[in-house]
Amino acid sequence: MDRRDLRHSINNKRKNLTPEYVESVSVKVCENVKELDCFKQARKIASYISVNGEINPITLENPEIEFSYPVIQKSGNLKFFHSNDRLVTGKYGIPEPADGIEEEVEKLDLVILPLVAADIAGNRVGHGAGYYDKTFDPEKLSKRPKLVGLGYEFQVFQSIQPEVWDVPLDAVVTENEVFFGEIAHQRVSMGEY
Repeated sequence: MDRRDLRHSINNKRKNLTPEYVESVSVKVCENVKELDCFKQARKIASYISVNGEINPITLENPEIEFSYPVIQKSGNLKFFHSNDRLVTGKYGIPEPADGIEEEVEKLDLVILPLVAADIAGNRVGHGAGYYDKTFDPEKLSKRPKLVGLGYEFQVFQSIQPEVWDVPLDAVVTENEVFFGEIAHQRVSMGEY
């Protein structure tokens, strides 16, 4: 199945989930995230505001941790802002902070991402615009935060062929399991081996 068909199939399945089911599974996924060392040790976390049946990460919020949320930039990158609780509808109808204090990407400890699909090695399929891949390209960052994708069990596959620009996840968390990315590492050019 190509990525376009995969996105269409998963998005349709996710949009048909009841709000009660989404809430119930989201709580289970978030409980699994709270058990991760990278979450327990994080003090600065970027998360997201869920739409269209995505896993809702709201129960991860904690007053002892600084949370920020993505705002899509014209450059194709994301910037992250601490929310002042005032949201506006951004590109693609996704709520984002209207304003607030920007958090530097390299100072984030952990980024919680939505996903359309992922595999057990950490390859992620998003909605296709590449915002997270552009933002967390390890060749452009001196320090990349841990990347953890949240999804339903039905969104995880044995293997997905990555694109050359895809940035792998460090972990994929579902209601039943945590998959630690086998390939989540800094890319190194051939001259540096």
